[in-house]
Amino acid sequence: MLIGSNVSNFGQFVYHFIFGRMLGPVYYGDLVALVSIIGIVGIVQLSIGLTIVKFISSSKNDNEIANLVHWFNTWAVWLGGIGALVILALSPWFTNFLHLHQPKSFYIMVPVFFGMVLVFTQRSILQGLLKFNKYVISLILEVIVKISFGFVFVLFGFLVFGAMLGILASILLSLVFTYWCIIPLLKTKKEKAPNILPLLKYSLPVFFQGVALTSIYSTDVLLVKHFFTAQEAGIYSSLAVLGRVVFFSSSPIAQVMFPLISKRFSHGESYHKVFYLSVFFVILISIPAILFYLVFPEFIINLLYGSEFIEGSGLLWWFGIFMGLLGISNLFVQFYLSINKTRVVLFFVAAAILQFSLIWFIHTDILKVIQLSIISVGLLVVSLVVYFPYHNSHILKKKQ
Repeated sequence: MLIGSNVSNFGQFVYHFIFGRMLGPVYYGDLVALVSIIGIVGIVQLSIGLTIVKFISSSKNDNEIANLVHWFNTWAVWLGGIGALVILALSPWFTNFLHLHQPKSFYIMVPVFFGMVLVFTQRSILQGLLKFNKYVISLILEVIVKISFGFVFVLFGFLVFGAMLGILASILLSLVFTYWCIIPLLKTKKEKAPNILPLLKYSLPVFFQGVALTSIYSTDVLLVKHFFTAQEAGIYSSLAVLGRVVFFSSSPIAQVMFPLISKRFSHGESYHKVFYLSVFFVILISIPAILFYLVFPEFIINLLYGSEFIEGSGLLWWFGIFMGLLGISNLFVQFYLSINKTRVVLFFVAAAILQFSLIWFIHTDILKVIQLSIISVGLLVVSLVVYFPYHNSHILKKKQ
């Protein structure tokens, strides 16, 4: 899982570097805005996927598993279809808000959304079944198809529309693969609907956390696309992608920590050392990356994006700080969720609302946008750290 996920993450960054060079700042800004919207869907679906993984993996027998697979897949079709229709209805507003140079490219979001909901649901089922090899294959298959098909379409002059066609092709092929993996379970007889009350009770706060997390590292890109020029939005998009390296390079630590602590907590075993070690590794990964962005910004931007994007070199380390703080806050909230402390999700939601409000009313320049994001996430980290002793003493009192 760690190796495969990081190979996929690396492929995602290669995708951005390739298409940043091929499209240039103006059209690349359009593409990143669309990809940010797709990312919101992906992260939200992954948050729901945690619930799917938990309930599938804890099922008592094959019949119960098959029934859950039927239920999850059916609801994915309904939710994907309804969401796709909503996106279709809102497409004119989105294209106007984002000032897209190829408005028709947004309409590809309709089938992409529907396919993504199904793919992410089926991947979560594979993860719950411990079919990690097939899960990883679907990730790598998607990124390979996205790069190769998108490259061809853009090369033939379709620009952003072509890049979006590549994304659609990758989603459809990945969907075929994941469906093939779970089709034996879908052939079984469907029984009555499972008890969804425990599922909803846990999934709702996880869902809101996913929405808030994605909002924090996507809303700024969309607002910059709305308020600033196409050139500035393209520069900011390159900074956002490079800055996210800091976040995504440390995020697998939280993914490993979550099940480890969850298992120890459910068995009444000690788990704090695992958390402290996780914090140490996140800091160990984040600080060198931020320092590298501070010392060699022009080198990394010129190498990966080209001279057209060099204008943002002085701001890169600021974005690194923003993403580093977000990585720490994500680790804390994953820790709290692993021990069933779901109310801390409100801190994340408040930070997302604060960031949006600050950028909406104060957006004098790109640096100010990044600094406002740092303030929002910095306050989030402080809140999560301050809550830590309270949560610990609360558990001790409960044991007593």
